[in-house]
Amino acid sequence: MTDHTISINKKIRLHYILLVIAVIVGVLVSGPALDSMPLGKWFASGTIIAIITCLPLLLFIPTIINPSSTGLSWYGFLLLAYILGGLVKLLGPSGLIGGLLIVGFSLTNFMYVIMWLRPFKKAAKAKEKQQKAKAKS
Repeated sequence: MTDHTISINKKIRLHYILLVIAVIVGVLVSGPALDSMPLGKWFASGTIIAIITCLPLLLFIPTIINPSSTGLSWYGFLLLAYILGGLVKLLGPSGLIGGLLIVGFSLTNFMYVIMWLRPFKKAAKAKEKQQKAKAKS
């Protein structure tokens, strides 16, 4: 592994943790008003919704710890869903802060995943070009 790949791995891990925190904070901040129910009920309902919202992210913990091209590709697809969910929350009536956090960390995470996968794509294109050249001769 090169130093560049190790650096990107660290950034993916950091932004993964920040995304999980942003999703939890985003759900709590953009949920029902604090004075709409007792504090215990408000916190319990927000926590349950936050856990359900974070569940798909938590399934990718092994991929974040030990990245692979296949796992990070699927993680990139999941990030697109979180970007869309964050945009929906952002455009909602009370989701400005939560939406900005989710969209921001999803986009940075997606950018680092693309940077990590770029060498694999270049290698696959070179291999395909080489196979086409062999087939012609």
